[in-house]
Amino acid sequence: MGKKALVVSGGGSKGAFAVGVIKFLAQNHPEIDFDIYVGTSTGSSIVPLAACGKLDLLEQLYTTVRTPDIVTAGDMIEQFQFGISFYNTQPLANLIKKFINDDNCNAIFNSNKEVFIVTTCLQTAETVVWSTKPPPSPTEYIIKQVHEPKMLRRAVLASANQPVFMEPISIEDNPQEQYVDGGVREYLGIQLAIDAGADEIFAISLGAPSKPLQNIVFKKIYPILERTIEIFSEDVSWNDIKIPRIYNTSLRYIAAVKQRMKDGGIAETDIDNFFNIPLYETLTGKKPIKIHHIFPETPLGGGPGGLVFDPQAMKGMLQIGENRMQAYLAALPANPDGNV
Repeated sequence: MGKKALVVSGGGSKGAFAVGVIKFLAQNHPEIDFDIYVGTSTGSSIVPLAACGKLDLLEQLYTTVRTPDIVTAGDMIEQFQFGISFYNTQPLANLIKKFINDDNCNAIFNSNKEVFIVTTCLQTAETVVWSTKPPPSPTEYIIKQVHEPKMLRRAVLASANQPVFMEPISIEDNPQEQYVDGGVREYLGIQLAIDAGADEIFAISLGAPSKPLQNIVFKKIYPILERTIEIFSEDVSWNDIKIPRIYNTSLRYIAAVKQRMKDGGIAETDIDNFFNIPLYETLTGKKPIKIHHIFPETPLGGGPGGLVFDPQAMKGMLQIGENRMQAYLAALPANPDGNV
């Protein structure tokens, strides 16, 4: 039996939408049991709690916290000149320790669930993934296995820390290697889930496909920086799904060509010989991946980069996530394989 994966992108407080999607699935389709969990940025805070079944804590986290519970701000001019980030994220570190506590971490370590946390190393500019299980093979990712709760929590904190706004994190007690938001390189880890053996993926993006015109004239550095990072992050997220789409399209095209050759009277052994070329080796024996791409149809709010945490707004986002998942599944008969 194939593996199912849950992949959650970044988006700060917009993560409440993903919590709504997960809540609807858990309450209405408990038969959908995920084996693989991939989280980036705010997604990194979501997938550990989803993996150990703590959906009550997950909903609490994304419907009760406020911005001061995540970050505190100092003097912006002083921080710009002398600081490592605009905000201090000790409140976020405290939240992660409270919700992703030792018991929840150990429940993940002792389960058959695979949890992947995506970060970016500032020194190497590489995507570095932290995994609760041995890394899959083959994979082109740099994957490091975590063995104890503190290390997992630091990986979550690093993945959630947007550079410049939030400070880099050392995960392995090595100050020479600093890690930040995985979304700098990869926001929606679909390929990572494929490498881990998933053949069905629920990928949750927190950005809407279209953006309304913002009637704002930007006149200060800080709002321009916020807006730039928001645009960059959401662009990375949507680009991350393009390669799996091409992968699926290629496999379907090859299957269709093979079938047409077979219908034309060409023997299967001869067909296999036609496709016995180096370019095709990576696709041999592979089947299209079933990808369910779930995303809000209109922007969710939450401020630039999702850094505004307002409980009432997040409750609304959570409900939007539930409604979106319900509508998506209801429409599946018209799209039987669930692929995008």
